[in-house]
Amino acid sequence: MTTVAEDQARIRSRITHAVQWGPARNSLKYAAHFAARGRAHLLGVRGAMPPIANIYAGSCPKAGSQWAKALFHHPIVRAHSGLFTLPQLDYYQRTIESFPAGTFVPGLYVSYDFYRQLRHAVPHRMVYVFRDPRDIVVSSYFSGFTHRAVLDLKKNRPLLDVLSIDEAMLLIIENGEHHLRDMASWVGVDETDETVATWRLEDISADPAGAVTGMLAHCDIRLSPSELDTVLAETSREALQKQDLAERTPGSESHYRVNRQGYRELFKPAHYEAIEAVLPGFIERMGYPPSEY
Repeated sequence: MTTVAEDQARIRSRITHAVQWGPARNSLKYAAHFAARGRAHLLGVRGAMPPIANIYAGSCPKAGSQWAKALFHHPIVRAHSGLFTLPQLDYYQRTIESFPAGTFVPGLYVSYDFYRQLRHAVPHRMVYVFRDPRDIVVSSYFSGFTHRAVLDLKKNRPLLDVLSIDEAMLLIIENGEHHLRDMASWVGVDETDETVATWRLEDISADPAGAVTGMLAHCDIRLSPSELDTVLAETSREALQKQDLAERTPGSESHYRVNRQGYRELFKPAHYEAIEAVLPGFIERMGYPPSEY
């Protein structure tokens, strides 16, 4: 037997996938934001606001944001956090002063200054995930064939059809440089801002149990061993890939790539130079392998 929360999540997922027209989808998202503010008011009146009343998941596009959303939106995690998951919007393109209390905010592709200037009226936490920017570019290129436009490469499929892979990745770096700079603005902030904890996606992949435990502990969420095992199994790459394929038409390729070529196989000197021009010194500061070419 499924729980009410699981039924609501399933219904919400079906509605989201059924409504493909952009304006209609955005209307549903804004309606969810409005409902979340009403829910926050009721929680406050009842004295039932969760101790950590806002959790934010920040990153650069293609740096694990869908995984972070799956983690904090998992029914077991939500049962502990008591938070409502807001639908994802391009917040960096909007003037946002605050988010409703009692919510988890996924996909916050913003700079640290943007986060710092939000009005935080309740206890809150930010989980920020870095990724090697060279692999972000490669992943963004391949996502153009399976997913929505990323790193602001608008109308990306026609461009991908006429540009070589080398040309397309240079264009991705150019069009997405503000996202990459926003990511760089988070380096070291966890040393001075106790609400922020950061991880590298590569480290999460190497030790998912340790990373998930640390992320949840930062947000004052502690799972039993059996709960942790379930969450890890159901938010693994393999599980999310299977779920993604189930929601696509037969024969479609998953957003989670099978052929996982990285920058080492695809980058040319011009790509390394373009990344360094956007993010001077970032590779070294984050401890990623140096660009040797």
